[in-house]
Formats: sequence, C-alpha cells, structure tokens
Amino acid sequence: MPSNPQRKLPLNAARPAYRTLAGWALGILMDERAVVECPHHGHRVDHADPDAWNRAKAEVWRNPYPGASPEACIAALDEIARGIGDTCPEC
Repeated sequence: MPSNPQRKLPLNAARPAYRTLAGWALGILMDERAVVECPHHGHRVDHADPDAWNRAKAEVWRNPYPGASPEACIAALDEIARGIGDTCPEC
C-alpha cells in the first residue's frame, strides 16, 4: 500500500479560540482597548480608560464565556485587572 505524503486533516478538528476563561477575558480586554500591549516589550499595560473597562464588563455580561456564568466572567476580568500595571516593567 503506497503512502500518501499529503495527509488530510478532518474538517471538524477545529478547537475553540480560547482554552481558558482567563485567556478569553484578556482577549476581551484587549478588544475593548482597556488593556494595551507595550510596543517595545510586549507586556500588557492598563490603558487607564474607565469607559473601555465598562464596555468590557458589559460585553462579558452579554456574551459570557461558554460554560461560565456572567458573574464568573466579571470575576475573571477583575482578576486580570489586579495583575496588570499602569506601566511596562521594562520601560
């Protein structure tokens, strides 16, 4: 039996965009521009925009992470906020 050098992957092998609630929450914060990335070092930095944080909280309340409650999603945002500073540690 000859081997086929071009293996085909199954079409239904797609995985979710985010694997964890924390990763999803960070993605929401970056989408809403509440958290930005340092252009020089790549660290996440609080953008100091209260409206962006309010938009992020409203977004996770309307569209929670699959399998999580809106309250758990808000708690994940707050946990991310505690771990992000106002300045890049390397700048």
